[in-house]
Amino acid sequence: MAEALKEKAFRDKLKALCPTVDNLRLMLGAARHAFNRHSRAKLEELAGLQDEITLDLDPFFEQLEAGRRKSPEADKPDLLKLQGILSHLELMADKIVGLADPIRRKGNQGAILSDKDFCHVNDLFSQQMGLMRALVDIFLYDDASLKAYVLHESQKLRGVCSLEEVEHETRMMDGPGQFNAWSVYLAILDRFREILGHLIDIVKTLG
Repeated sequence: MAEALKEKAFRDKLKALCPTVDNLRLMLGAARHAFNRHSRAKLEELAGLQDEITLDLDPFFEQLEAGRRKSPEADKPDLLKLQGILSHLELMADKIVGLADPIRRKGNQGAILSDKDFCHVNDLFSQQMGLMRALVDIFLYDDASLKAYVLHESQKLRGVCSLEEVEHETRMMDGPGQFNAWSVYLAILDRFREILGHLIDIVKTLG
């Protein structure tokens, strides 16, 4: 009975984090719009959503810190899991905001990405936003098959980003190309690899 109550308390805390994951997805949507339309307003929206996430997560961190001081040893593994998840969510927000720099450079420098690279960035946004929707469902329902799917797709997508980085770095050395466009593309890939890394760690934490 006590174990069931402890599990319910853990699940309830995860459910309370769903609005934060939704805001991360909104951040990705704002970043995508800014990438496609050179929208300064969307970049400002991106920063505003990060502030909202920080304010939302602060009480969770405070509750966890208080819980770690007062809770019995048996409860501390769950508290440490939650602390790790909170940290990864916060860092994901930071990495999504980090997309603003290459997006801003794309507009300011007039960098023109190839059709292939432009479509790939938009596909990354689409897939990442879909994975964030799946993370909400994981927090709500703790579905083992969904966790396995998100872990597999996140790792695969992260691998694609790494392969693209290697390919473009090779092309940058072999030919002149448009350096500004390539540097923007590589910076965006790097941010996505970091975002996906935090998502992977969250799913692994949930087991």
